[in-house]
Amino acid sequence: MRTRSEEWKVLLEEFKPPHDQNGVFTEEMWKLISAAHADPILGSLYPAISMWSLTLSNSDVFSDIADKFPAISAADGEYRVLAWPHTQDICLFLTSDPAEAVQFAAEIIGKQL
Repeated sequence: MRTRSEEWKVLLEEFKPPHDQNGVFTEEMWKLISAAHADPILGSLYPAISMWSLTLSNSDVFSDIADKFPAISAADGEYRVLAWPHTQDICLFLTSDPAEAVQFAAEIIGKQL
C-alpha cells in the first residue's frame, strides 16, 4: 500500500515524457497530473488514474473511497471536469488548459473538504 505522496510520485514517473505516439501514457495526462500535483488541494489527496481520468480521494486507502469528488479527464487535447458519479459522463467544465481544469476541480473539492 502506497501513501498519497508515494502514489503521486509513481504517477509522475509513469507519465513523464517522452511519450509514445500510440501509448497509454499520454502528454495530456502528464500535463494534468503535473498541474494537479502542484495544486495545494488536489496534491494533498490520494490520486488514481481510471478510464483516462484522474480521480482523487481524501482516503488513505483508495479502495475505501467515500468521497464524491469530480474527476478530471484528459484526452485529445481536452480536459473535462466530470461530476460524480463519473460513469454518467456529466461534464461540468471543458478546457484545453490543464491548469484551468485543475483550478475548477480544486474549487469544488475544496468546498467539500
